[in-house]
Amino acid sequence: MKNIAVFGGTFNPFHNGHKKLITEVSNAIEFDRIIIIPSKVPPHKEAECLAGEQDRIRMIEMSLEDININCNDICISDIELKREGKSYSVETLRELRKVYPDKDYKLYFIMGSDMLIYFKKWYKYSEILKLCTLVCISRSDDDTSELENYANELIKQGGEVMIVPSDPLEISSTDIRTAVNNQDCEKLTCYLDEKVVKYILERKLYIDGF
Repeated sequence: MKNIAVFGGTFNPFHNGHKKLITEVSNAIEFDRIIIIPSKVPPHKEAECLAGEQDRIRMIEMSLEDININCNDICISDIELKREGKSYSVETLRELRKVYPDKDYKLYFIMGSDMLIYFKKWYKYSEILKLCTLVCISRSDDDTSELENYANELIKQGGEVMIVPSDPLEISSTDIRTAVNNQDCEKLTCYLDEKVVKYILERKLYIDGF
């Protein structure tokens, strides 16, 4: 059975925190493929300042050019960008299950700790538990203890949840967009790949609105 990781998000923009997360999870779990999925209109976020779809894809591509991870197959999927309306994770996982049947593949859905805490409020969360294994990133020992309580609740419902300890790189996409608007290049180079910084400035992304 092959392990397939699914990592979705707005990625507005994709930053070094995302890269670090992928690196640490792939060190903890041996994946045969990692699928990065930028969302179109996330149901839990406002999307007024969303960069264009192709811009977000290009920034992900540039960020991944030099990533050093324990997986040779990492790709970007436009599965949610093709979908009309808001993007729900359960719909994405249903589609992926058609491509990766459960008799041959195990799907891992990567999420942050805040997502696990509110996971029971997600649309059709119980079906998601049947479609994949949740992989949650923990920021500290105290965080891990709290997350394990939420994980145990989901495990009792038949789900499979893994907590992966991490030393996170705390980055806010909103802070990045603010730095762009303020032309704070020093801060940007700490948050983003230099190629991405150049791309954002050349394309004038996130200017006069973040």
